[in-house]
Amino acid sequence: MATPAAPFPASNSSAPAAGRLPVSRKLGYGVGDFGFGLLFLAASQFLLYYYTDVLGLSPAVAGWVFGAAVVWDAMIDPIMGAIANRTNTRWGRYRPYLLWGAIPLGLAWALIFLPMGMSGTTLIIYALGVHLIFRSLYTVAYMPYLALSAAMTEDSAERSTLAAYRLVLQAAAGMVVAFATLPLVKALGGGQIGFLYVGLIYGAGAAACIVLTFFAAREVVSGDALKVRPSLKEMIAMLRSNSAFWLACGAFLLFSVATVFFNKCLPYFMKYGLGKEQLMGPALGIYAMCITFTIPIWAQVTKRTSKRTVYLIGTALALTAYLSLWFGPLDHRFWLPFVGLLGIGSGAIFLSTWAMMPDTVEFGEWRTGVRAEGAVFGFVSFVQKASLGVAAGLLGEVLSLIGYTANIEQTPETLASLKIVMLAVPALFAVLATLTILFYPLDAKRHGRLVRALQWRRRRVLAK
Repeated sequence: MATPAAPFPASNSSAPAAGRLPVSRKLGYGVGDFGFGLLFLAASQFLLYYYTDVLGLSPAVAGWVFGAAVVWDAMIDPIMGAIANRTNTRWGRYRPYLLWGAIPLGLAWALIFLPMGMSGTTLIIYALGVHLIFRSLYTVAYMPYLALSAAMTEDSAERSTLAAYRLVLQAAAGMVVAFATLPLVKALGGGQIGFLYVGLIYGAGAAACIVLTFFAAREVVSGDALKVRPSLKEMIAMLRSNSAFWLACGAFLLFSVATVFFNKCLPYFMKYGLGKEQLMGPALGIYAMCITFTIPIWAQVTKRTSKRTVYLIGTALALTAYLSLWFGPLDHRFWLPFVGLLGIGSGAIFLSTWAMMPDTVEFGEWRTGVRAEGAVFGFVSFVQKASLGVAAGLLGEVLSLIGYTANIEQTPETLASLKIVMLAVPALFAVLATLTILFYPLDAKRHGRLVRALQWRRRRVLAK
């Protein structure tokens, strides 16, 4: 039964000291996203390119194969979140899914690249089918992984640090993917067979990292409250009244769309617009590297300011990068530094967003009496993946509409249109994200008062 909200206790102090995590636990949690990042970022950066330039699918078909699988992934995220929220084992709610989901996920990823000698409709059906299997297993493991962060500590500052560890290691995986994927594919035979071997390597590495997180992490938050398993109706009611969540989630959706359009167009523009095919991977690697090395800095800035402030700084840097690339020369020596600047801004946005999300769990519990990490992270993951899927599908259609044909010289009109899709559209979405996050209501002091109110409420419930 949901409990009505209680007022914040009068206090100006920040989050409580309880819930501090040792470095080993933070690192162990972050390693999991190195594993998930190997697969997610390899799919984001190279799978559309693999479909069009290796398998030979048309851009429109490739876009919708990719998009349909990701939208399916998004649709089942809230369902998986609700299932995880109602799980009760000796290992906790979320950790068991890491243990049992890791190896099937790694194998499913490699299956995407298995040479089957197919063509036409059969190839399309196979590509879609194995991608659906991969995305389903990804949700089974990743959804509980995301929710796990809110169950490891209630300290807002610790959650920012936890998010920093996770995102640094995810970005490190992005560096590996960007710099190593295409050279490894070429070294291991090229074409489908090269991608298959790389898929096996990434799948095995991801599985190992995810299992390591199972052993390193612990669920320790609100053991008394977690004995009550909220119903689906209660979880929906909690989300409906959680304004902090909707603002953070809306800003995340908008910038996710911006990121999809830029990142997926960048390899095509490096190859055809700048004539530097060999820099496709390094350009994405610079982007990931700048995220990796600046997230610890953003974590320190967050401690001294607020998560919302860091988000706003990030969108300002991203907009500067988009506008500079739009008006600047078509020269890779000019482009690569501003791709790096976009990575710096993106690091600020990703860190602040994922540090906000666990705090909205307590905001929802304070408003409704329902604590449901799985519902919160299930829905935000749905938003992230749905935006990725729809944007990828639309991008495939756009590539066809502007006249893109793989492995030939593109017309000036096609390149001009590609530049609009890659820079103008993301800039618009970044502006909308900025306007949305201005209304986010939580900072460290308010969250600290909210946590103490919840602890007081739980003690009263247990005393009855």
